[in-house]
Amino acid sequence: MQILIIAGLVCFLLACKVPYSRAYESNFSKVRYELEAMRKEDPDRYKDFRYALRHIRSVNKKQAKATSVFVAKAITDHVHEKRFRYASDEHRLNFLSVIMGIIGVESCFNPHAVSSKNARGLMQVHWPTWKHYFSSEEEVHDLHRNLSVGTAILRLYLNASKNDLRTALYRYLGAKDDGYADKVISAAISFKKGVLSERLSDVPGTE
Repeated sequence: MQILIIAGLVCFLLACKVPYSRAYESNFSKVRYELEAMRKEDPDRYKDFRYALRHIRSVNKKQAKATSVFVAKAITDHVHEKRFRYASDEHRLNFLSVIMGIIGVESCFNPHAVSSKNARGLMQVHWPTWKHYFSSEEEVHDLHRNLSVGTAILRLYLNASKNDLRTALYRYLGAKDDGYADKVISAAISFKKGVLSERLSDVPGTE
């Protein structure tokens, strides 16, 4: 099973071809332009971006505003790729909710996060285990690459768990920990409830 998971991950990552950019915090004018284009051309994605941004800022109040914009956009762009579509019937969660729950618990949406076990970035990808999928240790903190690898790992664990989210979360953590799974699922449900209950006019823009 381990060999099949690793082989599947290799194929998945080769198919992703997600660009790597180190300058996500220093190119704010470009992201504003991209968000304006998103607002006009893909309103549903733009709505998800704004909901994600509001949630990130409520969870991590100390994060620089520019960073939260880039994080919210990277997550939204990632989830809206068709290859990443996923829904949990058990918890009535869409993929955006699941990813927001995992990242909220794992890194509090901090792309620079490093754990005591050397897990890194938004999705806390364990560097010693998965380093062969990165060109350098620094690349683990790239928003798009971290999301790509972290999501690929989760997707493979979901497949191996017959799409059972809780079991997949055990595998993602590396331990059968109901406390961790409960936190992720609770955070995912909280995010989705916020999307369903809040008017879009109450959700902030990029300022």
